[in-house]
Amino acid sequence: MVYLDGTITRTFEGRRWTVPAQVFAQPLEVYEGMDLSQEAFLIELDRLGYSPQGSGEYPGTYYIGPRSVVVTLRPFRFPDGHRAAQTVSVRFRGDRLSRLLSADRTGPVRLEPAVIGSFFPSHGEDRLIVEPENTPHLLTETLIAVEDRNFQSHWGFDVGGILRALMVNVAEGKVRQGGSTLTQQLVKSYFLDNRRTFTRKFRELVMAIILERHFEKEELLNAYINEIFLGQNGRRAIHGFGLGSQFYFRRPLEELSAEEIALLVAIVRGPTYYNPYRYPERAQARRDRVLNTMRAYDLIDDATVRAALAHPIQLAASRAGGRYYPAFMDLVRRELSRDFDADDLAANGYRIFTTLKPHLQDAAQTATLRTLGNLERERNLPTKTLEAAVIMRDSQTGDIHAVVGGRTQGSQGFNRALDARRQVGSLLKPVVTLSALESGRYHLASTVDDAPIVLPDFNNWTPLNFDGQFRGPVPLIRVLSDSLNVATVRVGMDIGVAKVANRITNLTGKAISHPFPSLFLGALDLTPFEVSELYAAFASGGFRTPGRSVVVVLDDRAATLSRYAIDVKQMFSPDNAAAMTRALQVAMQHGTGRSSQFRSTGIAGKTGSSDNYRDSWVAVFDANLLTIVWIGKDDNGAHGLSGSRGALRLWDLLAHDLAIQNALVPRLSDVLEWTWIDYQTGNETTEQCPNAVSVPLPRSVDLPAKIDCARGSSRRRSKIREWRD
Repeated sequence: MVYLDGTITRTFEGRRWTVPAQVFAQPLEVYEGMDLSQEAFLIELDRLGYSPQGSGEYPGTYYIGPRSVVVTLRPFRFPDGHRAAQTVSVRFRGDRLSRLLSADRTGPVRLEPAVIGSFFPSHGEDRLIVEPENTPHLLTETLIAVEDRNFQSHWGFDVGGILRALMVNVAEGKVRQGGSTLTQQLVKSYFLDNRRTFTRKFRELVMAIILERHFEKEELLNAYINEIFLGQNGRRAIHGFGLGSQFYFRRPLEELSAEEIALLVAIVRGPTYYNPYRYPERAQARRDRVLNTMRAYDLIDDATVRAALAHPIQLAASRAGGRYYPAFMDLVRRELSRDFDADDLAANGYRIFTTLKPHLQDAAQTATLRTLGNLERERNLPTKTLEAAVIMRDSQTGDIHAVVGGRTQGSQGFNRALDARRQVGSLLKPVVTLSALESGRYHLASTVDDAPIVLPDFNNWTPLNFDGQFRGPVPLIRVLSDSLNVATVRVGMDIGVAKVANRITNLTGKAISHPFPSLFLGALDLTPFEVSELYAAFASGGFRTPGRSVVVVLDDRAATLSRYAIDVKQMFSPDNAAAMTRALQVAMQHGTGRSSQFRSTGIAGKTGSSDNYRDSWVAVFDANLLTIVWIGKDDNGAHGLSGSRGALRLWDLLAHDLAIQNALVPRLSDVLEWTWIDYQTGNETTEQCPNAVSVPLPRSVDLPAKIDCARGSSRRRSKIREWRD
């Protein structure tokens, strides 16, 4: 006993719970004039666990009026400072936020960010520490009334409680009450294992007496509230009422109603037996007994207990509450591994602020499931034959906003977005076009002969076009847009395999040791994330902005541990960037992306597929977002889907759900000017003629004129400073 006294006292005095790092999404900032409907705003509030109660005057609640919402935001400590609770009135006109009123401040208002994950340790314990001042009085009183009525007077064990529990259990013929005090339960959870032996029970009793001798009741009760086991989510163990509140209700503990507190207290008796997700009737019956106990001890009034008993259990939509995104968390983990030890992330209570946008993540996952299901039904493929990966990132900053690693939402399995290396096919052709422009020997209207070619130095390789046909002389922009293999190889050989390979390495960071001409047609394995790194330079106007998932890391006292700044490096000239943007717009309007319902909205992109249709790709960007989509089979089998028939359909559905409308406008220097050319031949033409496209060309270029489609011969340079088509 002397040994136990010293050991337990030192351990409990110096106790330090392993508090996993909390990971937050990017907060939504609302402002007057933004594109945000009332419905979308309410979805965001629901994501954060806000509830429609009263007039919305309490933190975590809101009131819905005609075309308006009144909400009281919870207090939150952002990386740049603390934001107190504040009431905000938001008015809407159609799909636009028209008015924002707040007594506390003017200008934009940030909602607190959603918690999207945590770095819990290998033993699986996850918790949110609740301080005594933030613990609802109703919870502490209910715990004492239900679990340990003599808590305030006993010395660690309660003989009366043991006898009372024994009588109840004998009378009912089964275990309905336990005889352990709160202190004994704390000892069992904090110090001991679950073996049912006389020795363990004796140690539990002795240790409970020791704790009661050295520590105040309030301290023991707070330790119990933060330590007790309340459920399991996969390998993640839910400890403490703070995390239990978030897990079951997606709300802070202090916002829970009497019936919700009753359910948490009910679960204490047996988190598996009374699991409300698996056994709702059993959990509700136990909750109702707790409610009646609360009324018997005058903790709630008759009206409250009647209303609570009339309500069925209402839980968060799923165990994770839609809050955990393993594929994105995988990216965060890899980024943090450069600066932080895994044990520190799992134990020190860090707060990690990321770039994830939950509404984009949810939309991407939904579009993935729907598209794969539709494709499988249409092609008579067995269910779950196809898999997919999606990366969504900011076109300018490189911030990663969504990562879909597979069709199963919340899956901890193989992350295809980061780890599936698949042949990218025609997605590499824009690099050949860029290299041609950078050589100074080509512009978008340059003529390339799409005719048979044989490469004697490479085993007489004879590439073929998709359909086996040849087009003859065609402009460079059509070579890219129509994804003409033979003409692409001809341009690539003129530029040089080594130069194109070096350009790919510059843009992706992936070294290519032994390049062959097949590289021009996409004979290279890349992950979807690596493809996003490649296309980030095209989307940002010629700058390389490496993907970033973490913004800042704070310690448990809100001090900054690390900031992750945006890294920008110019990769090619603004003129070539403008030309490539326009070329990729034309690829969506007239080329392989023309089946998209959004082809005329100013988006830019390229489809791709590998040999025998094993991989279906698309890379699309507008002024705000770059999206990479891959569809294929895990066994690398053929599925018959080209980029336009598979991956582009997923992007189209995603774009429809997100109302993509941020058109790109290439900006030209004085060296370039807009010119109307014939898409088929590259000759100069007029805007009114069929197949006319506007492209940026050097002013010094002199093109042959096409016979006017209406009035004979005509040459006309457009002087507009923005693209029209």
